[in-house]
Amino acid sequence: MGLLTTKEKTPEEKRISELMSRPIDSSIKGPLKQSLKKMAQDGNSIEEIDAFYKETVAKVQFIEKRREEYIREAKLADKVYKAYITDGVSRLEKVNGRFLASQSIKTDILIEQNNRIIELLELLLNKGTGNSPVAFCPKCGNQNISKEAEFCAECGSKLN
Repeated sequence: MGLLTTKEKTPEEKRISELMSRPIDSSIKGPLKQSLKKMAQDGNSIEEIDAFYKETVAKVQFIEKRREEYIREAKLADKVYKAYITDGVSRLEKVNGRFLASQSIKTDILIEQNNRIIELLELLLNKGTGNSPVAFCPKCGNQNISKEAEFCAECGSKLN
């Protein structure tokens, strides 16, 4: 006698079918299903499969929420790199240039923030913390000469 084959699904396969019936981005659906099936074949539990699915969905949702920011950043990087003008440049070089421009923008922002922090720390160190006649704006960090000032001279926000 031969072995009987059944079309009945294992509990893991049933759970994978349930998970994949939920709405998810179609571009990730195929690879995600393959990954979940591989996990089931490797002997992972239903809880591990659920956790992997939830983690993947959370990553996709995080990216979708920041989509406009990514598009804006890419356009800004294009403008910095001028990738839309270059002729005779391969697509890979344009992508690398866009990435490098994006990284340089972020680096410049971080350097500017660090310089401002260093400047504020030097002011605190030189002026002292207790009897200083200087007030700092909590919003923009601007140094206001008079401690009695109610509003920031630069941004106009209320001082403590």
